[in-house]
Amino acid sequence: MTDIARHLPEGVTWLRAAVSSIPVVGGALDHLVFDKADAIRVKNIEAALAAIKQQIESVEDETIDKEWFQSEEALAAFKMMSDKISYEPDPRKVEAIGRVVSACGNKQHSKDPHKLSVVEHLSRLSATQIKLLSIVSGIEPKERTIEMGELNQTGSAIWLSDIIAALKAGPQFWQGKLVVDEELEVLESLNTVRRVQFMGPAELAYVVTTIGKRAASYVHTAGL
Repeated sequence: MTDIARHLPEGVTWLRAAVSSIPVVGGALDHLVFDKADAIRVKNIEAALAAIKQQIESVEDETIDKEWFQSEEALAAFKMMSDKISYEPDPRKVEAIGRVVSACGNKQHSKDPHKLSVVEHLSRLSATQIKLLSIVSGIEPKERTIEMGELNQTGSAIWLSDIIAALKAGPQFWQGKLVVDEELEVLESLNTVRRVQFMGPAELAYVVTTIGKRAASYVHTAGL
């Protein structure tokens, strides 16, 4: 068995050979996975740490829970951040997650037992969706009455027209074209917002879920 093992290729060597053998893209993929991956990871972690530094420098010292930054929970938050942003291609999201982790050490949130769940939840969103959540959560729900013949339905919600108005008021935070209803569907699929069902062809309307409100509070503290 030892003689056989001696003639087998080493793990990494075998993997590189397998990647390189992929037609057309093998060489480029080999360079990305085995040569550039570590540099990308280090660059993203450095960017996230720079965002944390900038966030802490922008707030008053008395709002920072210095003891939390020495806790095991802080270590878990930083480990989670590192895992989530290591190979993230969007620098805006890298910065956003760094600022959210910094917000965990704000006295407003440092005693919250759910902060790691918040970091996990927000790491599933794009930078655009994080900002959209911030805007939607800041819109005051309005009560409307929907009329369908002789039937009326009254409800309070955040209406799509109000979301559109808030986005048009700016500033623009998205790149390219923003398809609002699709982004809201993603937020809905992740239980961040919930669509309110009204009878008839009513305008789309939403409420922010409990986890959505909690996540939004960290986003606001992070200045996102």
